[in-house]
Amino acid sequence: MHLSGQPVKPGQQLLGDRGRTHTCRRIIRKVWAAQDVKQSRGTVTEVAGQQLKTYRIDAPTVVVSSSESPTQDKKTLSLPALFLPRGFPESVSEDYLDYQLWAFPSHVLGWLSISLVTSSLLKAVGLGGSATGAAAAGAAIKWITKDGAGSIGRLVVGGRLRGVFDEDPKRWRMIAEGFATTGLALQIATELVPGQFVLLAGLGNLTKAVGKGMSKPCFRIIQTHFARQNNVGSVAATEEVWEVAAQLLGLALSIGVLKGIEATHVPQNVLWIWALAQAGHVTLRFKSLSSLQLTVVNQKRACLLIRAHLKGRPLPGRQECNAAEPLLQNPATFQPAVRLGCSVQEAFQGLPSHALAEHLELYEQEQYVLVWQQGSGRLVLRKGSQPQDEIRALWQAGWLWTQRVDSATPDQLRRSLTALRQSFANFAQQAEASGWDINSACICSGEPRLLADGS
Repeated sequence: MHLSGQPVKPGQQLLGDRGRTHTCRRIIRKVWAAQDVKQSRGTVTEVAGQQLKTYRIDAPTVVVSSSESPTQDKKTLSLPALFLPRGFPESVSEDYLDYQLWAFPSHVLGWLSISLVTSSLLKAVGLGGSATGAAAAGAAIKWITKDGAGSIGRLVVGGRLRGVFDEDPKRWRMIAEGFATTGLALQIATELVPGQFVLLAGLGNLTKAVGKGMSKPCFRIIQTHFARQNNVGSVAATEEVWEVAAQLLGLALSIGVLKGIEATHVPQNVLWIWALAQAGHVTLRFKSLSSLQLTVVNQKRACLLIRAHLKGRPLPGRQECNAAEPLLQNPATFQPAVRLGCSVQEAFQGLPSHALAEHLELYEQEQYVLVWQQGSGRLVLRKGSQPQDEIRALWQAGWLWTQRVDSATPDQLRRSLTALRQSFANFAQQAEASGWDINSACICSGEPRLLADGS
Protein backbone atom coordinates (compact mmCIF):
# COMPACT_ATOMS: atom_id res chain seq x y z
CA MET A 1 0.00 0.00 0.00
CA HIS A 2 1.36 3.45 -0.87
CA LEU A 3 1.82 5.47 2.31
CA SER A 4 2.76 9.12 2.75
CA GLY A 5 2.31 12.06 5.04
CA GLN A 6 2.69 11.66 8.78
CA PRO A 7 5.90 10.08 10.10
CA VAL A 8 5.82 6.71 11.79
CA LYS A 9 6.46 7.04 15.51
CA PRO A 10 8.38 4.46 17.57
CA GLY A 11 6.27 1.33 17.98
CA GLN A 12 4.33 2.04 14.78
CA GLN A 13 4.04 -0.23 11.74
CA LEU A 14 3.19 0.45 8.13
CA LEU A 15 0.16 -1.29 6.70
CA GLY A 16 2.40 -3.47 4.54
CA ASP A 17 4.18 -5.00 7.56
CA ARG A 18 2.54 -8.36 8.14
CA GLY A 19 4.18 -8.79 11.55
CA ARG A 20 2.73 -11.52 13.69
CA THR A 21 -0.88 -10.96 12.72
CA HIS A 22 -1.00 -14.27 10.82
CA THR A 23 -0.73 -16.22 14.08
CA CYS A 24 -2.89 -14.13 16.37
CA ARG A 25 -6.61 -13.74 16.80
CA ARG A 26 -7.73 -10.56 15.05
CA ILE A 27 -10.87 -8.50 15.33
CA ILE A 28 -11.20 -5.50 13.07
CA ARG A 29 -13.18 -2.45 14.08
CA LYS A 30 -14.48 0.20 11.72
CA VAL A 31 -15.35 3.69 13.03
CA TRP A 32 -16.24 6.55 10.69
CA ALA A 33 -16.62 10.21 11.66
CA ALA A 34 -18.43 11.57 8.58
CA GLN A 35 -20.96 10.62 5.91
CA ASP A 36 -18.64 10.93 2.86
CA VAL A 37 -16.36 7.91 3.21
CA LYS A 38 -13.97 8.82 0.40
CA GLN A 39 -13.10 12.21 1.88
CA SER A 40 -13.79 11.68 5.57
CA ARG A 41 -11.42 11.08 8.43
CA GLY A 42 -11.79 7.74 10.18
CA THR A 43 -10.08 4.75 11.69
CA VAL A 44 -10.09 1.00 11.38
CA THR A 45 -8.83 -0.67 14.54
CA GLU A 46 -7.45 -4.22 14.63
CA VAL A 47 -6.94 -6.34 17.73
CA ALA A 48 -4.38 -9.11 17.09
CA GLY A 49 -4.04 -11.26 20.18
CA GLN A 50 -2.51 -8.90 22.74
CA GLN A 51 -1.69 -6.20 20.17
CA LEU A 52 -3.98 -3.35 19.20
CA LYS A 53 -3.52 -1.79 15.75
CA THR A 54 -5.34 1.33 14.60
CA TYR A 55 -5.32 2.29 10.90
CA ARG A 56 -5.69 6.09 10.62
CA ILE A 57 -7.15 7.03 7.27
CA ASP A 58 -6.45 10.64 6.31
CA ALA A 59 -6.82 10.24 2.55
CA PRO A 60 -4.48 9.71 0.83
CA THR A 61 -2.42 8.76 3.93
CA VAL A 62 -2.80 5.62 6.04
CA VAL A 63 -0.74 5.20 9.22
CA VAL A 64 -0.80 2.17 11.49
CA SER A 65 0.13 2.56 15.15
CA SER A 66 0.59 -0.47 17.42
CA SER A 67 0.17 -0.64 21.18
CA GLU A 68 0.29 -3.49 23.68
CA SER A 69 -2.82 -4.08 25.76
CA PRO A 70 -1.91 -4.00 29.47
CA THR A 71 -4.95 -6.07 30.46
CA GLN A 72 -3.98 -9.17 28.49
CA ASP A 73 -1.83 -11.96 29.94
CA LYS A 74 -0.11 -13.89 27.19
CA LYS A 75 0.49 -16.99 29.31
CA THR A 76 -3.08 -17.32 30.49
CA LEU A 77 -4.42 -16.73 26.99
CA SER A 78 -2.22 -19.33 25.33
CA LEU A 79 -3.35 -22.29 27.46
CA PRO A 80 -7.11 -22.00 26.81
CA ALA A 81 -6.39 -21.41 23.13
CA LEU A 82 -4.42 -24.66 23.07
CA PHE A 83 -6.62 -26.93 25.18
CA LEU A 84 -10.16 -25.68 24.52
CA PRO A 85 -12.15 -25.88 21.25
CA ARG A 86 -12.74 -22.71 19.28
CA GLY A 87 -15.82 -20.94 20.56
CA PHE A 88 -15.69 -22.53 24.04
CA PRO A 89 -17.95 -22.79 26.02
CA GLU A 90 -20.80 -22.16 23.57
CA SER A 91 -19.39 -24.58 20.97
CA VAL A 92 -19.45 -27.67 23.22
CA SER A 93 -21.78 -29.40 25.68
CA GLU A 94 -21.78 -28.42 29.37
CA ASP A 95 -19.99 -31.59 30.47
CA TYR A 96 -17.00 -31.16 28.12
CA LEU A 97 -14.57 -29.56 30.60
CA ASP A 98 -15.43 -31.89 33.51
CA TYR A 99 -14.82 -34.89 31.28
CA GLN A 100 -11.44 -33.58 30.09
CA LEU A 101 -10.26 -32.71 33.62
CA TRP A 102 -10.83 -36.33 34.68
CA ALA A 103 -9.59 -37.87 31.44
CA PHE A 104 -6.27 -35.98 31.40
CA PRO A 105 -4.74 -37.56 34.55
CA SER A 106 -6.15 -40.89 33.42
CA HIS A 107 -4.13 -40.60 30.19
CA VAL A 108 -0.99 -39.64 32.15
CA LEU A 109 -1.15 -42.75 34.34
CA GLY A 110 -2.08 -44.86 31.33
CA TRP A 111 1.08 -43.87 29.48
CA LEU A 112 3.16 -44.55 32.61
CA SER A 113 1.64 -48.02 32.74
CA ILE A 114 2.39 -48.66 29.05
CA SER A 115 5.99 -47.48 29.43
CA LEU A 116 6.61 -49.86 32.34
CA VAL A 117 5.08 -52.73 30.38
CA THR A 118 7.34 -51.90 27.39
CA SER A 119 10.40 -52.20 29.63
CA SER A 120 9.22 -55.57 30.95
CA LEU A 121 8.54 -56.92 27.46
CA LEU A 122 12.00 -55.96 26.23
CA LYS A 123 13.51 -57.64 29.28
CA ALA A 124 11.43 -60.77 28.77
CA VAL A 125 12.71 -61.36 25.22
CA GLY A 126 16.29 -61.40 26.52
CA LEU A 127 17.47 -58.07 25.14
CA GLY A 128 21.10 -57.33 25.96
CA GLY A 129 22.42 -60.76 26.94
CA SER A 130 23.77 -60.98 30.50
CA ALA A 131 23.10 -57.35 31.26
CA THR A 132 19.45 -57.85 30.47
CA GLY A 133 18.02 -55.47 33.03
CA ALA A 134 20.19 -52.48 32.16
CA ALA A 135 19.88 -53.06 28.41
CA ALA A 136 16.12 -53.40 28.64
CA ALA A 137 15.86 -50.20 30.68
CA GLY A 138 18.03 -48.33 28.17
CA ALA A 139 16.01 -49.65 25.24
CA ALA A 140 12.79 -48.70 27.01
CA ILE A 141 14.07 -45.15 27.54
CA LYS A 142 14.87 -44.89 23.83
CA TRP A 143 11.43 -46.23 22.97
CA ILE A 144 9.71 -43.81 25.34
CA THR A 145 11.76 -40.92 23.88
CA LYS A 146 10.56 -41.94 20.42
CA ASP A 147 6.93 -41.96 21.61
CA GLY A 148 7.41 -38.60 23.34
CA ALA A 149 8.50 -37.01 20.08
CA GLY A 150 5.35 -38.36 18.48
CA SER A 151 3.18 -36.86 21.21
CA ILE A 152 4.64 -33.43 20.47
CA GLY A 153 3.47 -33.79 16.87
CA ARG A 154 -0.08 -34.58 17.95
CA LEU A 155 -0.04 -31.60 20.33
CA VAL A 156 1.01 -29.26 17.52
CA VAL A 157 -1.70 -30.53 15.17
CA GLY A 158 -4.45 -30.31 17.79
CA GLY A 159 -3.49 -26.78 18.78
CA ARG A 160 -2.78 -25.27 15.37
CA LEU A 161 -5.01 -27.04 12.84
CA ARG A 162 -8.19 -27.84 14.75
CA GLY A 163 -10.29 -25.39 12.74
CA VAL A 164 -9.56 -26.71 9.24
CA PHE A 165 -10.70 -30.34 9.20
CA ASP A 166 -14.49 -29.84 9.10
CA GLU A 167 -14.45 -28.14 5.69
CA ASP A 168 -12.35 -30.64 3.73
CA PRO A 169 -11.83 -33.94 5.62
CA LYS A 170 -11.04 -35.88 2.44
CA ARG A 171 -8.12 -33.62 1.52
CA TRP A 172 -6.72 -33.51 5.05
CA ARG A 173 -7.00 -37.30 5.34
CA MET A 174 -4.76 -37.66 2.29
CA ILE A 175 -2.33 -35.08 3.69
CA ALA A 176 -2.24 -37.23 6.83
CA GLU A 177 -1.31 -40.22 4.68
CA GLY A 178 1.61 -38.24 3.29
CA PHE A 179 2.92 -37.54 6.79
CA ALA A 180 2.40 -41.14 7.87
CA THR A 181 4.27 -42.47 4.82
CA THR A 182 7.19 -40.12 5.47
CA GLY A 183 7.33 -41.21 9.11
CA LEU A 184 7.32 -44.90 8.20
CA ALA A 185 10.09 -44.31 5.66
CA LEU A 186 12.25 -42.69 8.34
CA GLN A 187 11.64 -45.55 10.73
CA ILE A 188 12.34 -48.34 8.26
CA ALA A 189 15.58 -46.55 7.38
CA THR A 190 16.86 -47.52 10.86
CA GLU A 191 17.67 -50.91 9.34
CA LEU A 192 20.20 -49.21 7.07
CA VAL A 193 21.70 -46.96 9.78
CA PRO A 194 20.95 -48.58 13.16
CA GLY A 195 23.39 -46.23 14.87
CA GLN A 196 20.90 -43.39 14.26
CA PHE A 197 17.96 -45.28 15.76
CA VAL A 198 16.85 -42.61 18.23
CA LEU A 199 17.08 -39.80 15.66
CA LEU A 200 15.33 -41.63 12.81
CA ALA A 201 12.77 -43.38 15.00
CA GLY A 202 12.01 -40.16 16.87
CA LEU A 203 11.61 -38.09 13.71
CA GLY A 204 9.57 -40.88 12.16
CA ASN A 205 7.28 -41.07 15.16
CA LEU A 206 6.92 -37.27 15.21
CA THR A 207 5.93 -37.25 11.54
CA LYS A 208 3.57 -40.19 11.96
CA ALA A 209 1.97 -38.51 14.95
CA VAL A 210 1.31 -35.36 12.92
CA GLY A 211 -0.44 -37.56 10.38
CA LYS A 212 -2.40 -39.33 13.10
CA GLY A 213 -3.40 -36.01 14.62
CA MET A 214 -4.87 -35.06 11.23
CA SER A 215 -6.46 -38.41 10.41
CA LYS A 216 -8.37 -38.89 13.66
CA PRO A 217 -10.64 -35.80 13.42
CA CYS A 218 -11.16 -36.47 9.70
CA PHE A 219 -12.19 -40.04 10.46
CA ARG A 220 -14.71 -38.85 13.06
CA ILE A 221 -16.22 -36.42 10.57
CA ILE A 222 -16.61 -39.26 8.08
CA GLN A 223 -18.19 -41.48 10.74
CA THR A 224 -20.68 -38.74 11.56
CA HIS A 225 -21.46 -38.44 7.85
CA PHE A 226 -22.27 -42.16 7.73
CA ALA A 227 -24.64 -41.97 10.72
CA ARG A 228 -28.01 -40.92 9.30
CA GLN A 229 -30.19 -41.95 12.27
CA ASN A 230 -28.29 -40.51 15.24
CA ASN A 231 -26.38 -43.80 15.39
CA VAL A 232 -22.75 -42.67 15.55
CA GLY A 233 -22.02 -45.28 18.23
CA SER A 234 -23.30 -48.11 16.08
CA VAL A 235 -21.34 -46.89 13.07
CA ALA A 236 -18.16 -46.55 15.17
CA ALA A 237 -18.55 -50.04 16.65
CA THR A 238 -19.05 -51.57 13.22
CA GLU A 239 -16.03 -49.68 11.93
CA GLU A 240 -14.02 -51.29 14.73
CA VAL A 241 -15.03 -54.72 13.40
CA TRP A 242 -13.80 -53.79 9.92
CA GLU A 243 -10.54 -52.46 11.34
CA VAL A 244 -9.81 -55.48 13.56
CA ALA A 245 -10.56 -57.92 10.75
CA ALA A 246 -8.18 -56.01 8.46
CA GLN A 247 -5.56 -55.93 11.23
CA LEU A 248 -5.69 -59.70 11.72
CA LEU A 249 -5.36 -60.35 7.98
CA GLY A 250 -2.52 -57.84 7.76
CA LEU A 251 -0.67 -59.46 10.65
CA ALA A 252 -1.07 -62.91 9.12
CA LEU A 253 0.24 -61.60 5.79
CA SER A 254 3.14 -59.91 7.60
CA ILE A 255 4.21 -63.18 9.22
CA GLY A 256 4.24 -64.92 5.84
CA VAL A 257 6.20 -62.11 4.17
CA LEU A 258 8.76 -61.89 7.00
CA LYS A 259 9.33 -65.65 6.88
CA GLY A 260 9.86 -65.39 3.12
CA ILE A 261 12.39 -62.58 3.58
CA GLU A 262 14.19 -64.63 6.22
CA ALA A 263 14.41 -67.58 3.82
CA THR A 264 16.08 -65.41 1.16
CA HIS A 265 18.82 -64.34 3.63
CA VAL A 266 18.56 -60.81 2.17
CA PRO A 267 16.99 -58.72 4.95
CA GLN A 268 17.18 -55.57 2.80
CA ASN A 269 14.33 -57.01 0.70
CA VAL A 270 12.01 -55.65 3.36
CA LEU A 271 12.64 -52.13 2.04
CA TRP A 272 11.22 -52.56 -1.46
CA ILE A 273 8.44 -54.85 -0.23
CA TRP A 274 7.44 -52.14 2.26
CA ALA A 275 7.53 -49.52 -0.52
CA LEU A 276 5.14 -51.59 -2.65
CA ALA A 277 2.80 -52.27 0.27
CA GLN A 278 2.70 -48.61 1.32
CA ALA A 279 2.09 -47.43 -2.24
CA GLY A 280 -0.84 -49.83 -2.48
CA HIS A 281 -2.14 -48.65 0.88
CA VAL A 282 -2.08 -44.96 -0.12
CA THR A 283 -3.68 -45.69 -3.50
CA LEU A 284 -6.54 -47.62 -1.89
CA ARG A 285 -6.99 -44.87 0.70
CA PHE A 286 -7.37 -42.33 -2.11
CA LYS A 287 -9.97 -44.54 -3.82
CA SER A 288 -11.95 -44.98 -0.60
CA LEU A 289 -12.02 -41.23 0.06
CA SER A 290 -12.98 -40.51 -3.55
CA SER A 291 -16.05 -42.72 -3.12
CA LEU A 292 -17.44 -40.51 -0.33
CA GLN A 293 -20.44 -38.32 -1.17
CA LEU A 294 -20.33 -35.67 1.52
CA THR A 295 -23.45 -33.54 1.82
CA VAL A 296 -22.06 -30.31 3.29
CA VAL A 297 -21.22 -27.35 1.04
CA ASN A 298 -17.53 -26.48 1.34
CA GLN A 299 -15.56 -23.93 -0.68
CA LYS A 300 -14.70 -26.25 -3.58
CA ARG A 301 -18.24 -27.61 -3.91
CA ALA A 302 -19.64 -24.09 -3.66
CA CYS A 303 -17.34 -23.02 -6.51
CA LEU A 304 -18.54 -25.94 -8.65
CA LEU A 305 -22.17 -24.96 -8.03
CA ILE A 306 -21.48 -21.28 -8.75
CA ARG A 307 -19.60 -22.03 -11.97
CA ALA A 308 -22.49 -24.16 -13.21
CA HIS A 309 -25.01 -21.42 -12.35
CA LEU A 310 -23.01 -18.67 -14.06
CA LYS A 311 -22.73 -20.80 -17.20
CA GLY A 312 -26.48 -21.43 -17.22
CA ARG A 313 -26.13 -25.15 -16.57
CA PRO A 314 -28.09 -27.30 -14.10
CA LEU A 315 -26.43 -27.38 -10.70
CA PRO A 316 -24.70 -30.72 -9.97
CA GLY A 317 -26.15 -33.01 -7.32
CA ARG A 318 -24.18 -34.56 -4.48
CA GLN A 319 -22.78 -37.51 -6.41
CA GLU A 320 -21.77 -35.44 -9.43
CA CYS A 321 -20.31 -32.62 -7.32
CA ASN A 322 -18.22 -34.92 -5.11
CA ALA A 323 -16.94 -36.73 -8.19
CA ALA A 324 -15.88 -33.45 -9.82
CA GLU A 325 -14.27 -32.04 -6.67
CA PRO A 326 -10.45 -32.14 -6.90
CA LEU A 327 -9.65 -34.03 -3.72
CA LEU A 328 -6.09 -32.81 -3.18
CA GLN A 329 -6.41 -29.18 -4.32
CA ASN A 330 -6.22 -26.32 -1.83
CA PRO A 331 -9.69 -24.67 -1.71
CA ALA A 332 -8.16 -21.19 -1.90
CA THR A 333 -6.67 -21.98 -5.33
CA PHE A 334 -9.81 -23.56 -6.82
CA GLN A 335 -11.48 -21.18 -9.29
CA PRO A 336 -12.90 -18.75 -8.53
CA ALA A 337 -9.89 -18.49 -6.22
CA VAL A 338 -10.69 -16.61 -3.01
CA ARG A 339 -8.78 -16.43 0.25
CA LEU A 340 -11.42 -16.09 2.94
CA GLY A 341 -11.14 -14.38 6.32
CA CYS A 342 -8.26 -12.01 5.58
CA SER A 343 -7.35 -9.09 7.80
CA VAL A 344 -7.53 -5.57 6.39
CA GLN A 345 -3.75 -5.54 6.23
CA GLU A 346 -3.65 -8.76 4.19
CA ALA A 347 -6.55 -7.86 1.89
CA PHE A 348 -5.34 -4.39 0.92
CA GLN A 349 -1.63 -5.13 0.72
CA GLY A 350 -0.14 -3.33 -2.30
CA LEU A 351 -3.22 -1.17 -3.00
CA PRO A 352 -3.37 2.65 -2.84
CA SER A 353 -4.53 4.05 0.48
CA HIS A 354 -7.89 5.29 -0.84
CA ALA A 355 -8.87 1.73 -1.87
CA LEU A 356 -9.91 0.84 1.68
CA ALA A 357 -12.40 3.72 1.91
CA GLU A 358 -13.77 2.94 -1.58
CA HIS A 359 -14.33 -0.73 -0.76
CA LEU A 360 -16.00 0.00 2.58
CA GLU A 361 -18.44 2.31 0.79
CA LEU A 362 -19.16 -0.22 -1.98
CA TYR A 363 -19.85 -3.08 0.45
CA GLU A 364 -21.83 -1.10 3.01
CA GLN A 365 -24.89 -3.34 2.47
CA GLU A 366 -22.95 -6.62 2.52
CA GLN A 367 -21.50 -8.66 5.36
CA TYR A 368 -18.13 -8.84 3.66
CA VAL A 369 -15.58 -6.85 1.65
CA LEU A 370 -14.13 -8.56 -1.44
CA VAL A 371 -10.87 -7.33 -2.96
CA TRP A 372 -10.24 -8.74 -6.47
CA GLN A 373 -6.66 -8.45 -7.72
CA GLN A 374 -4.68 -10.44 -10.31
CA GLY A 375 -7.52 -12.86 -10.96
CA SER A 376 -8.14 -13.89 -7.35
CA GLY A 377 -9.99 -12.57 -4.33
CA ARG A 378 -9.16 -11.64 -0.75
CA LEU A 379 -12.18 -11.57 1.52
CA VAL A 380 -12.68 -9.62 4.76
CA LEU A 381 -15.75 -10.76 6.71
CA ARG A 382 -17.84 -8.68 9.08
CA LYS A 383 -18.71 -9.82 12.57
CA GLY A 384 -22.02 -11.67 12.46
CA SER A 385 -21.54 -12.88 8.89
CA GLN A 386 -23.21 -16.21 8.10
CA PRO A 387 -22.24 -19.08 5.78
CA GLN A 388 -24.58 -17.66 3.13
CA ASP A 389 -22.55 -14.43 3.12
CA GLU A 390 -19.43 -16.42 2.27
CA ILE A 391 -21.34 -18.10 -0.57
CA ARG A 392 -22.47 -14.66 -1.80
CA ALA A 393 -18.86 -13.49 -1.85
CA LEU A 394 -17.84 -16.60 -3.81
CA TRP A 395 -20.67 -15.99 -6.30
CA GLN A 396 -19.48 -12.41 -6.83
CA ALA A 397 -15.91 -13.68 -7.27
CA GLY A 398 -17.23 -16.23 -9.77
CA TRP A 399 -18.89 -13.45 -11.76
CA LEU A 400 -15.62 -11.49 -11.90
CA TRP A 401 -13.74 -14.65 -12.88
CA THR A 402 -16.15 -15.55 -15.70
CA GLN A 403 -15.94 -11.95 -16.96
CA ARG A 404 -12.13 -12.39 -17.08
CA VAL A 405 -11.56 -9.42 -14.79
CA ASP A 406 -7.92 -9.31 -13.69
CA SER A 407 -7.93 -6.49 -11.12
CA ALA A 408 -11.38 -5.06 -10.46
CA THR A 409 -12.04 -1.33 -10.60
CA PRO A 410 -14.75 0.20 -8.38
CA ASP A 411 -17.10 0.23 -11.39
CA GLN A 412 -16.51 -3.47 -12.09
CA LEU A 413 -17.08 -4.30 -8.43
CA ARG A 414 -20.30 -2.28 -8.51
CA ARG A 415 -21.54 -4.19 -11.57
CA SER A 416 -20.64 -7.53 -9.98
CA LEU A 417 -22.61 -6.59 -6.86
CA THR A 418 -25.60 -5.66 -9.00
CA ALA A 419 -25.42 -9.05 -10.73
CA LEU A 420 -25.14 -10.77 -7.34
CA ARG A 421 -28.23 -9.09 -5.93
CA GLN A 422 -30.24 -9.87 -9.05
CA SER A 423 -29.24 -13.54 -9.39
CA PHE A 424 -28.34 -14.95 -5.98
CA ALA A 425 -31.90 -15.81 -4.96
CA ASN A 426 -32.25 -17.93 -8.10
CA PHE A 427 -28.94 -19.63 -7.35
CA ALA A 428 -30.07 -20.45 -3.80
CA GLN A 429 -33.32 -21.96 -5.11
CA GLN A 430 -31.48 -24.13 -7.63
CA ALA A 431 -28.99 -25.25 -4.99
CA GLU A 432 -31.80 -26.33 -2.68
CA ALA A 433 -33.49 -28.18 -5.54
CA SER A 434 -30.23 -30.06 -6.15
CA GLY A 435 -30.01 -31.15 -2.51
CA TRP A 436 -27.65 -28.50 -1.10
CA ASP A 437 -28.20 -26.29 1.96
CA ILE A 438 -26.06 -23.18 1.49
CA ASN A 439 -27.21 -21.79 4.85
CA SER A 440 -25.27 -24.53 6.66
CA ALA A 441 -22.14 -24.42 4.51
CA CYS A 442 -18.85 -25.28 6.21
CA ILE A 443 -16.05 -23.04 4.93
CA CYS A 444 -12.83 -22.33 6.83
CA SER A 445 -12.78 -18.53 6.85
CA GLY A 446 -10.12 -17.49 9.35
CA GLU A 447 -10.68 -15.35 12.43
CA PRO A 448 -10.45 -11.62 11.49
CA ARG A 449 -13.78 -9.81 11.53
CA LEU A 450 -14.94 -6.25 10.92
CA LEU A 451 -17.10 -4.80 13.68
CA ALA A 452 -20.07 -2.51 13.06
CA ASP A 453 -20.05 1.09 14.27
CA GLY A 454 -20.23 1.37 18.01
CA SER A 455 -19.71 -2.32 18.75
